[in-house]
Amino acid sequence: MPGFTEKQTFNIQEDQKDDEIHLSQNKVIMIGALIAAIITGVGLICFYVPDRSCGDDIIVVPTSDPQKGKTTPRATTEGSESTTPTASPSGPWPGRLTTAVMPESYELFLKPYIYDDDVPSGKARFTFDGNVTIRVRCYNATNRITLHAVDINITTITVFMMGDTDDMYQGLTEEKEYEFIHIELNDELVVDGVYDIKIDYLGQLNDGLSGFYRTSYTTDDETIVWGATSQMQPTSARKALPCFDEPAFRAVFNTTIVHRSYMAAITNGIEIDEEDLADEWTRTTYLPTPKMPTYLLAFTVGTFDYTENITANGVRFRAWSRPEAVNNTRYALETGSEIITYFEDYFGIPFPLEKQDMIAVPDFAAGAMENWGLIIYRETAMLYDPEVNSASNKQYVAVVVSHELAHQWFGNLVTPKWWDDLWLNEGFASYVEYLGVDFTEPTWGMKEQFVINDLEPVFELDSLGTSHPVRVDVGAPAEINEIFDSISYNKGGSILRMLNNILTEEVFTRGLTAYLKEHAYGNADSDDLWSALTEADKDDGGLDVKAIMDTWTLQMGYPLVTLERTDRKTVTAHQEHYLSNPSEGVSQEYGDQGYLWQVYIQYTDKTTNNFIMPNSAWMEKDRSIEFELADTVDENDWYMVNTYQYGFYRVNYDHENWMRLTDQLMTDHKVFPNENRAQLIDDAFSLARTGNISMETALNLTRYLGNEKDLLPWEATLDYMSYITNMFRLSGGFGPLELYMQALVEPLYDSLGWNDTDEVLEQYNRNNAIRVACYYRVTDCLDQASKLYQDYMQNPDNNPISNNLKTTVYCNGIRDGGQTEWEFGWNKYLSSSDSSEKSKWLSALGCSRQPWILNRYLMYTVAEDTQVRSQDVSSVLSAVGNNHVGIDLVWDFLRNDYDKIYDLFATSIFTFSSIISAVPQNFNTEQLLEEWIAFGEGRDFGPATRTYEQGTETIKINIQWMEKYEDSITEWLMRAL
Repeated sequence: MPGFTEKQTFNIQEDQKDDEIHLSQNKVIMIGALIAAIITGVGLICFYVPDRSCGDDIIVVPTSDPQKGKTTPRATTEGSESTTPTASPSGPWPGRLTTAVMPESYELFLKPYIYDDDVPSGKARFTFDGNVTIRVRCYNATNRITLHAVDINITTITVFMMGDTDDMYQGLTEEKEYEFIHIELNDELVVDGVYDIKIDYLGQLNDGLSGFYRTSYTTDDETIVWGATSQMQPTSARKALPCFDEPAFRAVFNTTIVHRSYMAAITNGIEIDEEDLADEWTRTTYLPTPKMPTYLLAFTVGTFDYTENITANGVRFRAWSRPEAVNNTRYALETGSEIITYFEDYFGIPFPLEKQDMIAVPDFAAGAMENWGLIIYRETAMLYDPEVNSASNKQYVAVVVSHELAHQWFGNLVTPKWWDDLWLNEGFASYVEYLGVDFTEPTWGMKEQFVINDLEPVFELDSLGTSHPVRVDVGAPAEINEIFDSISYNKGGSILRMLNNILTEEVFTRGLTAYLKEHAYGNADSDDLWSALTEADKDDGGLDVKAIMDTWTLQMGYPLVTLERTDRKTVTAHQEHYLSNPSEGVSQEYGDQGYLWQVYIQYTDKTTNNFIMPNSAWMEKDRSIEFELADTVDENDWYMVNTYQYGFYRVNYDHENWMRLTDQLMTDHKVFPNENRAQLIDDAFSLARTGNISMETALNLTRYLGNEKDLLPWEATLDYMSYITNMFRLSGGFGPLELYMQALVEPLYDSLGWNDTDEVLEQYNRNNAIRVACYYRVTDCLDQASKLYQDYMQNPDNNPISNNLKTTVYCNGIRDGGQTEWEFGWNKYLSSSDSSEKSKWLSALGCSRQPWILNRYLMYTVAEDTQVRSQDVSSVLSAVGNNHVGIDLVWDFLRNDYDKIYDLFATSIFTFSSIISAVPQNFNTEQLLEEWIAFGEGRDFGPATRTYEQGTETIKINIQWMEKYEDSITEWLMRAL
């Protein structure tokens, strides 16, 4: 499942290439006749009353009829032989399943009640009938079976030993803290005995974007069409069925779905049988899955169509969507078919299943989810219409498709033993997604883009004292949810890219293949991967990969490598933990060896000038080392460390070398690769922010940008200039900043113009130039954007705006207009059927300068009849919060409506954390810090707890930055004009 790094941006948002990442169980004590009465009553209410929640209680049922409902699973694991379980409780949290009983297969039956129009008399709406038979094997004698269930009503349970007719079920208790149900037995299970647990239950198709939930879309004739889909990761399979809901408890799933005959029903396996039933229902049966964890279980039921092809290696590939958008699945289908074949070759292992389905659903919290054989996407992450969408929309589709297909091996074929190794899944997919897209779209410069999209953005979060290691102990679901962040995704991918560079591509892929083959259809952890890579490297140097990578995965943060030239060719390198707020300090919890890393240093100099085959040195957990430059180097020549920015660390030089690098940029910047030009700017501004170098040194680097035409250095510059802009929103320095940025961007703006052609990277940079020129009030840009928006308003059926420039033009039209311009945009948002187009309008609508309009826009997100989907609420808050007029409005909105926001979104890990993080990014006063701390006192932030803490630290950093640099930056800007 992909996650997305949130950057500081101008209040005019980019085309969103990186966007679109509870019911309590009350105890019920029943005895005798009261048990039967309550079960019957609750069952009838849940079944017959539309929209009533059936998840408030887990019903404790009496001993069932031993013969009732006994079934035999169609498929189990390999025969009936005993196998040693791989799962084992670990970590400090007590709420882990034991391995006394392990599942071998699930026989799952579902019947969702979905009605688009009038509900037939006596029928339920948005509920589902469930029945599951779990075949388990006993490994330790016990008279209790513990599994997970939440928000479902259990009606009957039976437990039989294979070959026996005596029901062993005695009673049911629950442990709400851990979302456990305990099936109490009247006798002990026999070691190596095989048992069937049959459970009948009722569930609710909730609207919380997790478990088995409802979704809808509106057709062109204003008809609402309902469906159901699922999101199980990380701990929501238990909302869809009672199960052993931990990643190490792999089992075979045999699924049968009874559904309305006009609807499609898709799950992990291929359809193998369809049977028409009475009253226009159909029973569809599916091929059993391989052994897999519960979080990969998936099903979607609804009115969907598909496109289809067969991959080069014979995999049936289908891409589904609502019927009106099915033609927009073709790019994802074609790209996915090529990428899946590429990964078969890259991993050296054929795709593990006979088919791969992908489906775009209207309501989805994350970008996508890698369920084995049925990947589920948010529409913006899978649908692409070349007539309407931008190049960045196209890239986003390709990247997410590649990410999810990489998971089919790394995560699905081999699954982490526990969520502390989530990064293995997400970090790996976040790295190789770029390789897959680079294979299908070689002109996009994907390997270069990794630096600005993944590596540099995560530096900011990982420099906080409230960061966390990529591999971190987690227990409760809220803790697990917290680590679905850019540390697991972006940093995980970045350190794997670094390791690939250290080992070489050949050794790296050889080790990956060995790892996947050894642990196929099972579970592994980080150490298993390090072992395979160490073995693969034996003939190429024999590095101890675990010793190296433990320093990068078990410690939070990263090093600052400070360099000083002691004579003509000798350089001393010193490492320390880099913190963006060193005065706050950091816990030693994750750095018990004093925060030291094994750092692979690659370097070159002016005379050698070899970035492809640079020199290298190791800091093997040394605080300081020395290395030698080339014999031919002059004492006045520059040198550069961290070529192509493969290493996950920042670099600081002595003042003289910074000046020499700056002079080289002014003379001929092309001497340095794009990645290193971006690195120089990113490192310099970050180091100036923490006082390691002067702000003047960093600002001087920007002077060469009048000659810069490439994307990466501009992205790095604009990211930091947007930070200065946001800090200066109420400062007297904003005027000089605006004038300097006008002068800086005008050469790029003039050279690229408005004619939106050329290659993708140039299209992105043109969008940057126009976006920034308009933001900083370049007259020609404002005139062009205003004319285009007014032309569109005059002729709403003929959009004259280039697809790649829509977000910029929409925002400027609304920002420089009034109510009429905003209402035009809002109506376009409502009427558009294209999800990416709607996303552009959501962003642009936050650009208004009218406080009452922005406040009304915020209130739309929590209104009962809201037109904003739950998955998009954080986008609205981010758009308004990045608008200088809207910062205080968002803050008031969060405080005044927090309880409502929490109730609506806390179960969606990506949405809720994004809402909390959207608020404090631009706070920079003591008063706002006090308000933020007061807001958090005694308040439950659930899965966003860590996000709130990071917000506190961010505000402190902003305050210190203003105190240190407001005056000096203003003075530099005035001198530069």
